[in-house]
Amino acid sequence: MTKLIWGMVLFFGVHLLSLTPLRAAITSKLSENAYKGIYSLISLAGLGLMIWGFILARGGPDAARIVYDPIVGSSMVTMLLVLAGLILLASAHGKSHIRLLVKHPMSFGVGLWAAGHLLVNGNLSEVLLFGGFLTLSVLDIIVNTARGNVPSYEPKLKHDIIAVVAGVVIFGVVISLHQTLFSVSPFY
Repeated sequence: MTKLIWGMVLFFGVHLLSLTPLRAAITSKLSENAYKGIYSLISLAGLGLMIWGFILARGGPDAARIVYDPIVGSSMVTMLLVLAGLILLASAHGKSHIRLLVKHPMSFGVGLWAAGHLLVNGNLSEVLLFGGFLTLSVLDIIVNTARGNVPSYEPKLKHDIIAVVAGVVIFGVVISLHQTLFSVSPFY
């Protein structure tokens, strides 16, 4: 569990830092590219530690530490939330109508993915991991909305089509590999 928590501290810490005025102070001392490089390295190290720690926690004594019982029969709702989240993630960088409507599709997408997983997972390591992602997503949406960071462009229907197709394809790949990658069937 320690590796999972340290991974979360690194990953979420650097992401939370970027939501504060400290980011501007750091970039005034470093170049923007140097900041992004350091940010990326810390994020990757944190993500790697989170994945490693999560795998260890799921197989170790902490696997039995239950925070709550998952909602019975909610796997279909989870799959719908994950599908919607992946479509939103796919729309995050294009000039789609989806991105204009949602404003922060990456954060909403990650939030839907995390919320869906919280419905069907109730042990401590899962609640920490998915709860952390959900919390970061909500904070990112709040801060960026308060800052007025919203996209502005002329939307193109082809970008919506690309986002939906990409989201559905990624969803299909993840669902088909979920048991192999995570040792958990998405159909329970």
